[in-house]
Amino acid sequence: MRIPRGADICYNLRMFANARFLSAAGAKALAGCASFEAERSSRFVDETGAVVSVEYARGEERTTQFVAPNGAKMPYKSKLKVRVTLPDGDRFTAYRHMSLAGVLYKTADEDWEYFEEGTACAVAQRADDGKGYILRFQGMMTMSSNAKDAMKKKPRITGSSTPQGFGRPSAGPRDSEGPRTVEKQ
Repeated sequence: MRIPRGADICYNLRMFANARFLSAAGAKALAGCASFEAERSSRFVDETGAVVSVEYARGEERTTQFVAPNGAKMPYKSKLKVRVTLPDGDRFTAYRHMSLAGVLYKTADEDWEYFEEGTACAVAQRADDGKGYILRFQGMMTMSSNAKDAMKKKPRITGSSTPQGFGRPSAGPRDSEGPRTVEKQ
């Protein structure tokens, strides 16, 4: 069984366990792997039709360090993580990092990066010489499985979607309990 560079180690340990090749040390390591319970998922496709699947979840809080362009270092805490499955079947789990733009996730060893901004994503792998990253995938979001499930359900309309007091002429100085500006004194 081939273990891809930077792959999700917990996934690989489970695969070995299923194949009955797991040693006592591997079983101990597997005990430390938290389960990955996806809250949502997305799929991205590139111009060749290759697809990357991304599952989003919460886990234990991790602290990473963000280095601003001026050199200032700031701690960043997050429980968010993703599991990325590449077109060739390799996959990795990455953890949320602070970013100046978009949403950035990196593996614990920082060999892989997953970056998402708007409806686009990029997956990059650390270069063999350790200097920078090589772009492995860049694509646009297709409809997520959660959105497809939501479209199958019948919409529940329980009245007007316009809050009371909005979208109609006012009958007086204040005729609704809708949002309002409060003056500070």
